[in-house]
Amino acid sequence: MPEVSPDDFKGALGSWASGVTVVTTKLDGMVYGITVSSFASLSIDPLLITVSLADSNHLPGMIKQSKQFAVSILAADQQDVSAYFARAGRDPQPGFETPVKAKPWHTGSPIIEGAIAHLDCNLEQAFQGGDHTIVVGRVVGAAFDPSKQPLVYFRRAYRSVSEVLYGG
Repeated sequence: MPEVSPDDFKGALGSWASGVTVVTTKLDGMVYGITVSSFASLSIDPLLITVSLADSNHLPGMIKQSKQFAVSILAADQQDVSAYFARAGRDPQPGFETPVKAKPWHTGSPIIEGAIAHLDCNLEQAFQGGDHTIVVGRVVGAAFDPSKQPLVYFRRAYRSVSEVLYGG
């Protein structure tokens, strides 16, 4: 069986159009968030979601300690928000001092203003999956804005829903 190269692996997975989220938490007065596309619903009873977080950043450890996190599903006009939280090497910030407008929600984790939807979660479980931590969250708050369109990531670029569907 031939070996799969990392580039072929990334190319194949990049062919899967996905929404874009920012996952955040707050711990000891410090907030942190990263852009995440590996996000999915897991269960309706109980209400569970999963996110897959690279172990190379602060977020998995902070979520394990704080036992809470929020997911903001970004709107089509929030490419700049995604880009800000995608930058590697950022450290946790005191309070909510970021150039992106955010506010605390039920658990105290920040949600991104202007997002198409938000999910606030208590940590249900976390386990290793290669070089990532798979986080399972029990949803304790959910809201959405049906008037907005989602930000979509497809083949290593941001797209609109119509571009993905119709190639425009």
